[in-house]
Amino acid sequence: AIRSPLSSRASIRGGSRFQVALHAMSDDVAGAASSAFGCAQEHHERALESLDPADFNAALEGYESVLKLMGGHHPATQYYLGTCQLDFGHYVAGVRNIDAALSADPANFEPSAWQRLNQGRSSLMMKVSKLVDIGDEEWEAADEVAEDDVGLVGATDACLQAFARPLVAVWDSVFTSEELGDLDVAAAHFGRDLGRHVEASTFWYHAGQAPRNAIEVAIARLHPLFVLALEGAACPMKSGERWLGCEYWVRVQTNRRGVASHYDMDVGAKRRGIVSLPTLASILYLGSGGSADALSPGPTVILSQRPGSGGGSVVTHAPATPAAGEFVWPCRGRFAAFPGDLHHGVMPADDDGRRVTVLVNWWCGEESRAASVPGPPSCVLAPQAEQPTKGWAGNATDPVLVVPISVNGSSKQADGATSEAAPSDLLPCHSRLGFLRARAALPVPDSGRPFEGSCGVIRVEWKAQHCDGQSRPSTGGCCIQ
Repeated sequence: AIRSPLSSRASIRGGSRFQVALHAMSDDVAGAASSAFGCAQEHHERALESLDPADFNAALEGYESVLKLMGGHHPATQYYLGTCQLDFGHYVAGVRNIDAALSADPANFEPSAWQRLNQGRSSLMMKVSKLVDIGDEEWEAADEVAEDDVGLVGATDACLQAFARPLVAVWDSVFTSEELGDLDVAAAHFGRDLGRHVEASTFWYHAGQAPRNAIEVAIARLHPLFVLALEGAACPMKSGERWLGCEYWVRVQTNRRGVASHYDMDVGAKRRGIVSLPTLASILYLGSGGSADALSPGPTVILSQRPGSGGGSVVTHAPATPAAGEFVWPCRGRFAAFPGDLHHGVMPADDDGRRVTVLVNWWCGEESRAASVPGPPSCVLAPQAEQPTKGWAGNATDPVLVVPISVNGSSKQADGATSEAAPSDLLPCHSRLGFLRARAALPVPDSGRPFEGSCGVIRVEWKAQHCDGQSRPSTGGCCIQ
């Protein structure tokens, strides 16, 4: 969902201390700084709505001019500058500025500020780089992530067998162009409405209820594909279980931003210390950044990892290094579904295109467990639309199942070494996938548009052979077969 930069103020104790700093300046300088700060905030707000690079650049210039007027040192302004850089996908600069702000005045920031810093570091580790283009600055900016977050353990044959089936099911041509137009309107509407619910982060559609908007009408259309995806993933509903409903939300961002790898879960339950995962996660791609059939930069990646059994607040992964990953490039009207307990994220791309997705998590269980699904205050019923759709005609299209291309990862290492010939045109880059330690990147496709003629769904199979456990081993990192 679109988030206001003003929400960053909640990360700063007692406001930003901005006015306090102004009192120490001359009237002329204080007035200029206050005016520049207000303009920067306005441009930042506008940038998150428009996703226009010009608005982002205007906001960045505004924050930088405020810092200059204040002598180059003001932690709150530097924090705002860093959050704007993260919103624009400038992860190295954003991480460094937020880290500097928190280090300079830690007592002035709430825990949510440190969460934003860690999210930025994880997003930085999602970036792809050519093996020959890697720089120490990029490694060092992300290296501060807690060393205990994940261990590098080789994937066993049992792990490979467990994820031998496809991780994700993908269909194209699920909706007509007119229906996609209705969904565009609904996505824009609910992207704005979500900000009006202070605590809510998602909407809930109860199975069997009358649809309140076009997105909920679409969920009913997608239900048969949900059933097929469950069967294909070898995780059908158990006896006595049924579909309880769907949790959904809208995400609007630029292709530069990506999304750090994570597990979807009930946010409200998580706050109570309970890990509750959906049965199936799914994505409906709306924004394409090109023609209706064009593939857009910034693929979703689904990894062969489930939450580990480790206790405490740190999320662990099983296995610690993925045996496989499947990359799905956005295409207008494309629908992708995968088991709700799989590790996944979005690869950032060097592209300013607009990415609009509707995320739908499907929850199943016994009737007695209905109260365990997401609910208020984090998940609420959507407001009733006056006219949910313009009149959809049942199953008006014939969805096309997309068959993925399978690629075997070579023994590429982060220092560029290769011990086995590999299709370098398919896996020309590396990525830490949001969680791998420094110098332990895996070979991945370029996050831009895939090679010509590609269907836009690629499965990469990795097999970790050995890692000596050092965060930056001189030989390059985790070997991949």
